[in-house]
Amino acid sequence: MDEKIKELAAKYNIPEELFKEAMRLEKEKVNLENRRLVPKLIELIERYTDSSQ
Repeated sequence: MDEKIKELAAKYNIPEELFKEAMRLEKEKVNLENRRLVPKLIELIERYTDSSQ
């Protein structure tokens, strides 16, 4: 992964740290979305299992 970041940084003349920061922010965004999604999934699973009985 680090090699690819270095390659992209050199290719587009962008600092490596900027790529790493963007990746960190994207990871935080995905984690936040997953935290929002989990309660909805649990609710749907509970609703489905309740209706099947």
